[in-house]
Amino acid sequence: MRAVSIVGRKKSGKTTLGLSLVKKLSEKGLKVGVLKHSHHGFDGVEGTDTELYKSEAACVAAYSPEQSFVSWKGERMIQDLLPLMEADILIMEGSSRVGWLPRFILAEDREHAEDFLPDLALEILPALNRETGLSEDEIDRLAEMVLEKGFMLPGLNCGACGRDDCRDFAADIVSGKASVSGCKTTRGEMTVTCNGNPLALNPFVSDILNSGITAMLGQLKGYVPGELEIRIKTGGK
Repeated sequence: MRAVSIVGRKKSGKTTLGLSLVKKLSEKGLKVGVLKHSHHGFDGVEGTDTELYKSEAACVAAYSPEQSFVSWKGERMIQDLLPLMEADILIMEGSSRVGWLPRFILAEDREHAEDFLPDLALEILPALNRETGLSEDEIDRLAEMVLEKGFMLPGLNCGACGRDDCRDFAADIVSGKASVSGCKTTRGEMTVTCNGNPLALNPFVSDILNSGITAMLGQLKGYVPGELEIRIKTGGK
């Protein structure tokens, strides 16, 4: 990757030059990314500058003592975004067709709830507004339900669990007919993590990697069958 930095005092035209370069290089058919730093966060002028970059660049990352974020143009797979999120619990809003995690459905009535895959519903709730919302006791009850029954499947639709896709398996988990441990991609003889986040491997890929790596290591002096640990540090960090 070719890269250049633009520095100068405040209001010296850094964003003006940056935007001009982004536009020109983009016209040449190149995908241009922007990395912006701010000592003061991204409200006000800094936020406006970042929005201008987002309208022109292929992707924008920004960091400050208070916050950091990445923005891409177009839609990304959820699996691409999850490794960037450091969290114990994921609250996902929207994407009603994503069928590999349970959900709360907000709907006027049961008929409207049918549009949102009710077989994945932990509970169907009446539509809310910000003025009334829910009582503290009700919020606490739902939060405990998330802790007890929340889960996320890999979304590979590999069929190794015996279902057609992850949605069918998720529906069985919600109904109590199956458990998350039945997902073949999150357990087995081979596991791979990226920056501490486990990567889901369908059985076919797992078998190929497992047999290929062990076959190559078998040619090395000192190799004996058993538990192996391989760590690879790429240029990403």
